[in-house]
Amino acid sequence: MRSVRFIAIAAVVTAVGAAGCTPTDNGIPTPQAGTTGAQSTTASASKPKDYGAPRVTTPLDASKFLSQPCTVLTPAQLQSLTLPVQGKPDTDSQVAKTAGPSCLWINNDTPSFAISIGFLTGNKRGLSDTYRGHEQGAFPGYFEPTSVDGYPAVFNDLSDGRAGGDCTITVGVSDTLTLRVSHQGSRFTGAAACDRAKQAAALGIQTLRAGA
Repeated sequence: MRSVRFIAIAAVVTAVGAAGCTPTDNGIPTPQAGTTGAQSTTASASKPKDYGAPRVTTPLDASKFLSQPCTVLTPAQLQSLTLPVQGKPDTDSQVAKTAGPSCLWINNDTPSFAISIGFLTGNKRGLSDTYRGHEQGAFPGYFEPTSVDGYPAVFNDLSDGRAGGDCTITVGVSDTLTLRVSHQGSRFTGAAACDRAKQAAALGIQTLRAGA
């Protein structure tokens, strides 16, 4: 089993990042001949830069975990999730370099399941980039705002695999960084899969708080 949800989002991260460099400035046409600077400024100001994403009032410092993403869950937390202590980190692949570092834990019992946690360092505006992706149609599967332990979050993915046990949540831990957590596997399906993803995200936030 691979970290499919985090790998898939790498393409979205790249697309969102590239969109910020287009001549249309995220959907706002650049000034044409005869357009005044004042008109251009007004047009740019009319587009909210956060795309409706909630602000993070108590940001967390995740810098120490970026080189060791598997430490974002402690052994005790992993035990509570019925996951092995040893995770599979990804800090050097092209996905890690594009989207951000992540860790995957797999329970190989039958039926198997896995949880992956990644830091979306490729999105420089945190949850605002996720909301921008939604506005641009990047998450046709589902996009459902929620919160995790007081932090703004959204259940979102490219396709809707929740009935089969795949559920992903993206949490804003600061205004420049999000934590993306995915549950995969048929042992827990539907709402239970999303509850597991949210639980893992809450535990990760606990670790970030303790390590700040």
